[in-house]
Order: sequence, then structure tokens, then C-alpha cells
Amino acid sequence: MKLVQITDTHISHLGGSPSSNAERFVAFINDMEPDLVVHTGDVTILDPDEDRDRVAAKEILAGISAPLLVLPGNHDVGEPGDDPFGDRPVTSDRIAAFRAHFGIDRFVEVVDGWAVVGFNSELFDSGLPEEAEQWTWLESLPGQVGPRPVVVFTHKPVWAYAPEYQNTHLTVGPDSLPRLEAVLAQLDVRAFGSGHLHHYALTEREGAAVVSAPSTAFVHRGAVSADIVGPGLAQLGVVEYELGERVLPSFRAPLDIVEPEFLEVEPARIALDAMGVTL
Repeated sequence: MKLVQITDTHISHLGGSPSSNAERFVAFINDMEPDLVVHTGDVTILDPDEDRDRVAAKEILAGISAPLLVLPGNHDVGEPGDDPFGDRPVTSDRIAAFRAHFGIDRFVEVVDGWAVVGFNSELFDSGLPEEAEQWTWLESLPGQVGPRPVVVFTHKPVWAYAPEYQNTHLTVGPDSLPRLEAVLAQLDVRAFGSGHLHHYALTEREGAAVVSAPSTAFVHRGAVSADIVGPGLAQLGVVEYELGERVLPSFRAPLDIVEPEFLEVEPARIALDAMGVTL
């Protein structure tokens, strides 16, 4: 079974290179002919309150021919913690707005004997009613999945490569981690795939592949430490997973893609200004 992970598309209603790159990657993914595509969040440029970005993103992603499952990132629904980016905490209203365009923010999809599982990393340590609902669902997973091999997808990684980076800005929150680990220990997880860090890296944890997927929008060269994700590539791309006797993840990208840095992206600068954020 072939699965493709796309992430951190950061699409804006203003267009620009994130949107044109996303369109190029949609065509690239279609040429790969996957059985399933998973988007692991930061679908939209920066501001979770800008509905026009969601509309633009949904239109572009509708071009993907394979079945598509979409998870939210912090720029889609806000994030937990005391200092969320742009003073945009995760809220019930922001989650509802995401779901209205992209569907429920958690899933189990069984394909060719594999269970593809995804859930909302921005709910952990949030205290929202949706977090309690997600915990009930998570703790039902062993019964839903049974002995099937599992691939788990989130926006933020479950773990930091180095434990001192385990925090709500970069990973699943440390307060929630032990409870989540107790759930995951009951599953036959063969791979974890996440986004958020705009950096491709492939490591291993207790026999499972741990994949940090690259963005399709912009790179953070020099800004993401290998201590957070492990050694890897600061390039734009997607990840192809061949699921058979074992999991084979591969970095994939077309040769003609534009690779700007974050502040070289005009829609990003405009969104920062509208949010009142200075970097």
C-alpha cells in the first residue's frame, strides 16, 4: 500500500509561492498514484481566524485524486500553552471552523490491512472539551485497531529527538505525553509521521520509523536544530510510505519547486502584520 504525507502547505488566499507550490505538489502526488494521502496540518498560512485561507486551501487540495485525510496544525486552530504563536490559543471555535472545511480532526482508516491513525496534537494540554473527547477516542483505539499494524500521524511530533525540547510549541505537551504513550504502547505502531518543523528527518524509536516531514511552502534553514528532529534535510517535499512487510518512508520532491525562506514569502509577511506579530 502506498501512502503520501503532505504537510505545512501554508496556503493563503493571497496566492504567492506557497499556493503555487501546493498546486505543483498536488500534480506531483497524483503522478505518484497513492492509495491514500494524509495532510498533517498547517494547511493555511498563519492565522487560524482567516477563513479565506481555508477556502483557498480546500480548493487547491481538492485537486488530489486519492482519498485525502486532513489534520490541523497550530496555524489552523491555534495552539496550547501559555504563549501561543500570535496570541492565538487553540479554542473550540477555531476547531469548529477547521472541521467545517476539512472534516473531523481525528481518524482511523483501514487500508490493505493497515490502520492509519491521526489525531489533533493541538488539543493536548489545552483543557478544552474537545481534548476530553479526543482522549476517550484515543483510549478506544486498541479495541478499534486490534492486531493490525499502525501508522500514526500528528501535526507536532509526539517526541522531541532530545527530551529537553519536549514542549507545547514543538511537540505533544509533556503533561499529556505519559497518557498518550500508554495508549500507543497497546498498538502495533510501525511508523510515526509528523510535520510542523519544516525539516525532513528519519529516525527510529523502539523499532518504529519516526518521520519528520518537510513543508511544501518554505524552509527554515538553520532554524531547526537536529536536537529537535534528528539529522535531516531542510528542503521542500513530501513523504512517500510503502507499507508492506515493513515501512519504507522516502523523501520525494519535483525538481522545479521554489524553495523560499519564511520571510521571503510575501503572504507570510502580510499575515504577520495583520496578526500584529513582529519577528
